[in-house]
Amino acid sequence: MKQYVARYCWWGIGLILSGCTAQAVSQSLPSPTASVNPPTESVDVAPQRRFQIKLTLSSPNDLKVQEGNQVQEGQIIADRVHDRSRLEFQQQQLQGQIKRLRLQLEQPIPEVAGLPTSSFLSEVAEVERLKIKATDAQRVKEQQQRKLDLLQSMPKSDLPEATIPHEQALLDQKQRLLDQALAEVETAKGKLAKAENDRQFQEYEHSLEMSKRAISLRQQEIQQQGQLAQLEGQLSQVETQLSTLSAVRSPYSGRIQRIKFSGQNDQALSVELVLVVADISSHPGAVQPPPSPTVSPGKINNAPGENVSR
Repeated sequence: MKQYVARYCWWGIGLILSGCTAQAVSQSLPSPTASVNPPTESVDVAPQRRFQIKLTLSSPNDLKVQEGNQVQEGQIIADRVHDRSRLEFQQQQLQGQIKRLRLQLEQPIPEVAGLPTSSFLSEVAEVERLKIKATDAQRVKEQQQRKLDLLQSMPKSDLPEATIPHEQALLDQKQRLLDQALAEVETAKGKLAKAENDRQFQEYEHSLEMSKRAISLRQQEIQQQGQLAQLEGQLSQVETQLSTLSAVRSPYSGRIQRIKFSGQNDQALSVELVLVVADISSHPGAVQPPPSPTVSPGKINNAPGENVSR
């Protein structure tokens, strides 16, 4: 019984101490206060893409933008105006030379007058006239010869003493006239033969001259065709160079972040541009931009390691 009363007393004392401790703890804790934090604003930073544009210029003046410039799509960023003007001038000169050469090649070859006809009428007529003269002289001489023969057949007593010598002298004279006429015929024939030979030589020289002229014209034509081919080749090269000198335009709207002169080869300067463009492909419903084009004379690529959102 005493043990029971003792346990009961200790149990009551425990309850009292427990209540005091709870009250003390409750009084020591501060009363809670409400704290309101302002909502955090979300900053929407548009992602960006970088494009590397490689250009080949003749001088720094060919570059039409500077670092930090805002450019619009299609805006000229480089233009080799001096080189293009020089090549266009060369193109006009070559086109004019080619036009003149083609006109020369199309012109007909002027004809050369041939030798005048020659029938040697005067020479032939002179030969015939002299032949007739020689024939007459031959007839007269023959008549004189018959007369002398007749007189010589007659008795000498019937003829005067001087008759035979006189007639013989006349025969000799007729013979001289005949010889002279025959010589004149041969001379006229020689003149005719010389005229014919001269004509043949003239025809040969004319033929030779025509052959030389044909060869010269052919060589001139070949030379002109060679010059024409050479000029057309030069014109093709100039036109090819002109096609590479078109103005370089910005493929997108953006900002020129960096310009770097990377090197020089003879008169050509190598320049690299970095174009920063807003990446609209990250927005819902946005149209994906086309892949980076290659721009002549510059080349555009995504800058390595720079396709990041900012």
